[in-house]
Parts: sequence; structure tokens; C-alpha cells
Amino acid sequence: MNLLIDIGNSLTKVAISNNKKIIKEFKFKKFEVSDLINILSECNITFSALSNVSKPNDSLVKALKEKTVFFSFNKNIKLPFTLNHDIKEVGHDRLALMCAAKRDFPDKNVLVIDLGTCITYDIKSSDNIYNPGGISPGLIMRIKSISQDAFNLFETDLDYPKKFIADDTKTSLDIGVLGGIKFEIEGFIKQYNSLFDNLIVVITGGDSNFLSGKIKNTIFTNSNYIFKGLDYLIEFNK
Repeated sequence: MNLLIDIGNSLTKVAISNNKKIIKEFKFKKFEVSDLINILSECNITFSALSNVSKPNDSLVKALKEKTVFFSFNKNIKLPFTLNHDIKEVGHDRLALMCAAKRDFPDKNVLVIDLGTCITYDIKSSDNIYNPGGISPGLIMRIKSISQDAFNLFETDLDYPKKFIADDTKTSLDIGVLGGIKFEIEGFIKQYNSLFDNLIVVITGGDSNFLSGKIKNTIFTNSNYIFKGLDYLIEFNK
């Protein structure tokens, strides 16, 4: 079995996979070595892979190396696509998403849009070259910046707008934030469609559910597309 760890900016998600299927999932505010030991004591883990976009956790990496066959995104890792950039300059999450795109669509042009703390745009071309796109603030970052910097506005739970004429401040925020993200994404899709033929668009990430079904000709997947990429990274490097 494989242990897959996705350390994000606000949450750590952990999964166990077997035969390319996720069989268990866990979420942690902070993932400690003790949590790892508990999982290893309950499950027969052989391989592990880590994506970390937060601060380094040397003790966790040390434990993973000691107790599993460990893979991470470093200069020695073998990637299933061509990376024409310094691997240190690219977020682990973006590389994992490109691994997932390669696994699902090996010979296609694929744009993966990840709606997390930030929104990232990345393309795996049909000849399997990684083309990094833009990074912009995510949903929570946008609403927090509004509430912090505008005295008369407030942080609120958002709903996708039923119309684009507001009735009050809440619906104005729905339109501006969620509607703004939708129009941003549609603009990027249009731009990348002009550069890559027959582009497949995959939208993932923890906030993707807000826009599910709202953007035409896209594939909405669950928020754990990174797990699929980490699982493929292990298989590719065995």
C-alpha cells in the first residue's frame, strides 16, 4: 500500500492507496510524526510520497525515509513529464497535479486549475512538457482581504450568485468574489485554448465545489487530484 501526504498552506491531507484506489483518507491541522506512526501501525505501508507547500518538516521526512520507501519532488526524482525549470522553483502541488494529468490523459493537452489557498493554472502538453501558468489569490484569501482592508465590508460564507445584480452587500460579495473567480477562469481557459489544440480542462481543489457545473466544457474532479498524482509518482519511480 502507498501512503500519500499533501501538506498545504492550511491543512494536511493524508490518504492510503492500494491498486490505484484510495481506501482511506485523513485530515490534520498539523501532521506530526506521532500521527504517521499511528497510521503505519494500523496499515501495511510500503511506499510513501509527499507534496509539501508549507514549511519543511525534517523530522517527518526522516521518519518517512526510515519506515517506508519514500519519494518526494527533489532533483533526483524521475518525473513522467519534461520539466524545463528548476524543480525548486515549482510547487510540489503543481507537480503532483501534472503527474495526475499525465496518468489520466497521457497524450493530450491538459489544463489543470486548482482552487485552493491560491488558484493555479498549469498545462501538460500533448508531448508531455510542463508549462506553468498563472497563480492568483484563492477564494478565502480574497474574502479575507476584503474584510480586513475595507471597513464596511465583512467576511461571510459565500454562495454562487443566482443573478449578477446584487440585492445587498452579501450578494455583492457573492458576485464579486465567486463571479469574479468564474470569469477569471473562463478568461484563462480562452487564452490557453488559443495556445493549445483540443485542450482538456480539469478543475480541482478544495473550493472547486463552489463552481461545479458553472463552467462549460470542463471536468470537475474531487479535491484530491493531488493524491492521484502522488500515487502515480510512486508507480513511475518504483
